[in-house]
Amino acid sequence: MNFYILISKTSKQPKRWLKGVFSISFGISLFIFSINYIVDPYNITNHNLLNIKYKFARDDRTEKLNYFKTLPPFENILIGSSRVYSINPKVVSNILGGETYNFGVGTATVEDHLGIIKYLEKNRKLPKNIIIGIDFYTFNPDILPNGYFLKNKELNFLSYQNYHENYLAKFFSIDSFRASVKTLQKHFSSKEEKPRFDTHGWGGTYEKISDNKNGFQELKKELEESQELFYSNFSYQHIDPKRKAYYQEIKELCHQHKIKLYLFTTPLHPMLLKELKQHKTTHQALDEFTTFLSTFNNFINFYEEETFQNNLQHFHGITHTTSKGGDIIIHKLLTKFR
Repeated sequence: MNFYILISKTSKQPKRWLKGVFSISFGISLFIFSINYIVDPYNITNHNLLNIKYKFARDDRTEKLNYFKTLPPFENILIGSSRVYSINPKVVSNILGGETYNFGVGTATVEDHLGIIKYLEKNRKLPKNIIIGIDFYTFNPDILPNGYFLKNKELNFLSYQNYHENYLAKFFSIDSFRASVKTLQKHFSSKEEKPRFDTHGWGGTYEKISDNKNGFQELKKELEESQELFYSNFSYQHIDPKRKAYYQEIKELCHQHKIKLYLFTTPLHPMLLKELKQHKTTHQALDEFTTFLSTFNNFINFYEEETFQNNLQHFHGITHTTSKGGDIIIHKLLTKFR
């Protein structure tokens, strides 16, 4: 009898433990969902319960896209990676006229370029002019499409069944929770809130890095990190034929809708360009890359431009140009082919 009672008590303990684990897990999940739903850092819903002015999501694609939906069509669209962030849309508008939106998104690949244009076509928001800043790494077959692109059902034209975005799951996401916490911190702090992007998708100015010894060491460190991310795999001998085909599709879409397409290579810091040319494989890919793009009308290759190769003041670190550098790019590109 006592033995039976002992076994009975012992068998109940795992059940209580499982119930406790389940209750805690459910409570945490409910808490994360509630915070994410109330803050809504990606602007998924149409409400703003806390009247938050600016939200801070790490996924700038979703952030920009959800905000872009609320805006009227633009005459000019800028597309590219964070290297396009430095281009002020107002400078484009001053030259071409009309309103301009900067659709630059972090670590964009060719899939992003085509995905954004397909989205614009589907939603009848195609502009008169499309300006694309193209990075060398975007044609590297070893560089996969950005993870945030793959998760975005409105931009990802590759495989909806594998990367379909579940908006309900977004509210349970830890990534969303981080964005919610950061948003709340900014919202309730005494400091003045500043948006990550303005109403034209622009992230503001990029300042130049200092020219002192510490600044040079920062450049050197950033160069090593850039190589590790984009160029350290020296099997990059040829540009991706699949991405070449995507660019032909972009060309055809622009021709079909009578859109003027402007292309430019985003300037490479002289230190980085020198590194690429020292390796036979990347040098070969670099030549193929620029040769392919030169087959397009309205294209400028800024890799050999003296303005950038002889003036480091136009670079912000090793990977980006300053806002003044962005102004120079736009003036040279648009005035040449206007």
